Amino acid sequence: MTIGELLKEYRIGQGKTQKEFINDGMIVSQSYYSKVEKNANKITVDNLVDLLHYNNIPTWEFFSRLNQTDEMKRQEIENFENTMLEAFYDNDKDKILQLKPLIVESNLSPKDKEEELLEVEALLEAMKAPDETPNIELRTKIKEKIFDIPNFNKTKVTLFCNNMQFYDFETEKLIGKRIIDQYINTKDIKMQIAMQAIIDNILAFSLKEKKKNQLIILLKVEKRLKPNPSSSFINVLFISSKILLIII
Repeated sequence: MTIGELLKEYRIGQGKTQKEFINDGMIVSQSYYSKVEKNANKITVDNLVDLLHYNNIPTWEFFSRLNQTDEMKRQEIENFENTMLEAFYDNDKDKILQLKPLIVESNLSPKDKEEELLEVEALLEAMKAPDETPNIELRTKIKEKIFDIPNFNKTKVTLFCNNMQFYDFETEKLIGKRIIDQYINTKDIKMQIAMQAIIDNILAFSLKEKKKNQLIILLKVEKRLKPNPSSSFINVLFISSKILLIII
């Protein structure tokens, strides 16, 4: 639920018109406020607090309900994505397909539903066998819609790992660095493995493209690093992430 939707719920619950709710335009104009309820306009914190006080709505109650709604939405998205990933690792296409009607019928916003459905289609595309015809239009949409974001959840990292071959080297490095920066301290083994796969692919691309200067730097850095034998996997990740940061 958005701020506008919650304000509308309180207004209707008090039996007020928009004009009455905004003190006859003394707080914000009616034309502006009508768009706030439709989520077309944003309301300032000062104006929001004035509205709540004028209509005897406790601020703690309003923000508590708003945060509760956000938490429920976050949990719903997390449940969908955990199920997607489990089905993906089990190579269970039917289980992923069964999520589509559940997402459509969920309480998520249209935007969140669109993104979750796109992730479903993207995972199904990533599960195609080598001899199956790729959906180029869908893969282009994945690149444009899913990866042009500031933060990567587990599903998006998994999708990136399975679609790296469709990116140019510079884009691979850019996205790879963003993921490493976000998850370098994670204790999630699957995320550690995903990052290792990303780093290995970038290193392999460097070899393929014969980027000699970068490979020389890699060798020098690798010789200087002294891994801790008590945690071999984490040390491999640490070394590779350092190498990735150097080549970027």
